[in-house]
Amino acid sequence: MIEKTLKGIAIPSRPQVLVQLHNELAKDDPDPRVIARLISGDVGLSAAVLKTVNSPFFGLSRRMSSVEQAVSLLGMRSATQIVTGLLLRTAIAGKAGSLERFWDSAEKVAGIASHIALSIPHGPRDEAYCFGLFHDIGIAILMQKFPDYRQTLAMAEQIIDRPITAVEEERHATDHATLGYLVAKGWFLPEVICDGILYHHDPSVFDDREVTSSQALTLIAINALAEHFHDEYLHLRHNSNWQRMGDRALDQLGLREDEYCDLREDLTKMAG
Repeated sequence: MIEKTLKGIAIPSRPQVLVQLHNELAKDDPDPRVIARLISGDVGLSAAVLKTVNSPFFGLSRRMSSVEQAVSLLGMRSATQIVTGLLLRTAIAGKAGSLERFWDSAEKVAGIASHIALSIPHGPRDEAYCFGLFHDIGIAILMQKFPDYRQTLAMAEQIIDRPITAVEEERHATDHATLGYLVAKGWFLPEVICDGILYHHDPSVFDDREVTSSQALTLIAINALAEHFHDEYLHLRHNSNWQRMGDRALDQLGLREDEYCDLREDLTKMAG
């Protein structure tokens, strides 16, 4: 399956700074000063991290003015996951401007997912943000590989009874969820994120709890809700994936109708 999925498709390698960050985190007693120094060593990366953590969706009580502050407040693991998403954007930049809209949407969905995670008991904010950035990374790669891939996206948006991955498989003999899983594994993301990416267009995983973990299901549910809010309430466009798994996602998160409406109102105000 891996050989078939990767036929003619290049998986971006991890940048050295990410290898160094993960090596530090793997130590028995990782040093937050080392983490901050590694991130601060790249001016562009430092600026991108601060822009990300200071966005309204991230929900910090005060603005961060330095990477050291961000690492101290967010924690080393959270800061590293943010950096991972930013580095991936650089690694899959595409031709000038060709993927700007894709990455802008990914950042907004990640921010919304982070806010949703904060709104539920024991919500996995760090993983939800990273998942939001990474979950559709296979789409960015397929856009570069297949000139007619945007037509595939347009077709999939009009089909309610089948997920986009089925349309991709028919037209390109691969799908973005499997490809995204392989990228996430190659970049050593947590297993729960890798599994969530693989199944994030498959509503049946909510019915068979042996397929993947409850943590992965929670990430899938948070992300589905984040995309739903992003598409239908911020951009007024249809989200067929929500029609297929919305009820299951809300059940997984334990959100009542009034809580869903309150969350929608909060996010709409933030976006405004």
